[in-house]
Amino acid sequence: MKIKNFYLVTFAVISFSMVAEELKWGVSLGYEKIDYGITLENTDPGTSSSDIVLANTVKKGSMSYGALALGFDMKYGDHSFSVKSASGDSDDLMPGTDYPFTGWSHTDTNDRSETSFNYSYKLNNNWSVALGLYEGENEMEFTNNRTVETPYSNLYFWSDSEIGMQEATSEGAYVAAVYQNQISNKLFWYGKIGYQESTFDISQKYVYGEQATATQAWLDLGGTQASLVSNFVGGTGLYEWDVAYEVETEGSAAVVGLGLVYVLTPTDTITLGYERKNYSYDSGEVTNYTYAGKSEGNLDNFGTIDDATTGTTFDEEADYITLTYRHQF
Repeated sequence: MKIKNFYLVTFAVISFSMVAEELKWGVSLGYEKIDYGITLENTDPGTSSSDIVLANTVKKGSMSYGALALGFDMKYGDHSFSVKSASGDSDDLMPGTDYPFTGWSHTDTNDRSETSFNYSYKLNNNWSVALGLYEGENEMEFTNNRTVETPYSNLYFWSDSEIGMQEATSEGAYVAAVYQNQISNKLFWYGKIGYQESTFDISQKYVYGEQATATQAWLDLGGTQASLVSNFVGGTGLYEWDVAYEVETEGSAAVVGLGLVYVLTPTDTITLGYERKNYSYDSGEVTNYTYAGKSEGNLDNFGTIDDATTGTTFDEEADYITLTYRHQF
């Protein structure tokens, strides 16, 4: 990914320029309790039926999970540079019913990772400014199901499914002001407030399937599921499509934080911190929407929807409670 490559190049340049100087460096290991939420809202009744959620609809999802966070930092004079990476997993981010649309059921499993690179400059004993880059990614494996009655027969209905993967990635740059002060010889507190500009990309690839399923009326007539589907092209009654869908948007976030630092030894500290991020993204641009039949009977059903639009806006929020041990070498 381009931002991760930039991270590594920046880190290498700064490290190399400091190698001849006296510097301090440290490593940290932490545990994060993260409460994450997302709100999808579509208030534009003019958007296409391909939208993420239907017009005049609000859908909310949330998950709580724990994550291990690994960090590395360097300090030279009033300058410091750090990198932190955290990852965790959780089930059921989005609602289990009426998502993505009315009448559907939904299940999902999620793997979420975050990486941040931070540079800070100490203005005086209390104040410092920080600049950084951030990337968060959520990989969701999902299954959606619904049943659809046929208007022309009471002998069968369609069992529809969507099974696939969604990747949601946010990337951005931020600036923050940090204040710290001493409470006692070994205890310090800090607070920070910041602003972040971000992009938010959603990419979905899934298999959409329609399975003809026998009703009780068909079974009462002596029929079976096998005898029903034998009447369809291919003899299975199953029609599937590969679907790819991508949306890009951008927005901004406010970041606030508060924490305590306890000095165990001159080289060891423990930090208890709280941080909250609120992201707000505009309705995005559909950059790709393709479908392709993959079953006997629909192989010629493929194409690209060039005029697909989205009126869905995205709001993310995340609360972090972190306990971190750091050792300085």
